[in-house]
Amino acid sequence: MGMMAGSGVIDHISINPDNRKFEIQTIDHKPPKGICGSGVIDLAACLFNSGMIDIRGKLIPEICGSRLKKGPDIPHLVIVPSEKSATGSDLFISQADLDSLVRSKAAMYTILETLTSSVGVMLNEISDFYVAGTFGSFIRPESAISIGMIPDLPLENYQSLGNSSLGGAKMVLTSPDYQEEIDRIRDQITYLELNVNQDFMNRFSAAKFIPHTNTSLFPSVKIPG
Repeated sequence: MGMMAGSGVIDHISINPDNRKFEIQTIDHKPPKGICGSGVIDLAACLFNSGMIDIRGKLIPEICGSRLKKGPDIPHLVIVPSEKSATGSDLFISQADLDSLVRSKAAMYTILETLTSSVGVMLNEISDFYVAGTFGSFIRPESAISIGMIPDLPLENYQSLGNSSLGGAKMVLTSPDYQEEIDRIRDQITYLELNVNQDFMNRFSAAKFIPHTNTSLFPSVKIPG
């Protein structure tokens, strides 16, 4: 059910911890037809916080209840039943989807951790964390923190930039003075090969849990028990 953000696409989700009822928000408040990136991150965070998935991102049948459907190949969790979706079919997330998400979030966190450590900076020392792109405009930092995708920093440290690449291109085209700044930044760039970096691989293995193998890195995240 994943798709780009657009009318009728789920962009935010919450789950009532008492009755595990799903609260769905769609763009333009239209009947849901799919889910975008910010919605997926919200969903994963809510599933974890409500105890419906464990620290490995695995669905827990006894907690998921009737929402969990066991298909011929792999189980999946119904997010929106067919009678409430715009497609007339169930909107669901599979265990394979969740496994991919856990690997992706682990890679993102590990890249951040490896880059900062390579220049002698700890993630908890970052005072301003900029998130670019459409994704950055809609993501809830608290949800991304809950699953261990981004560092556990104060929420006010996170700032959305929107379409920063387009904004940068506009700045250069409208003022030649920025060309000198581009040259300065370019000359300071260092290339770090991650796929042959053993430290990266070790960190990646540790990050393939929610929020992380080392829970002390995410003190604000409560582990369901």
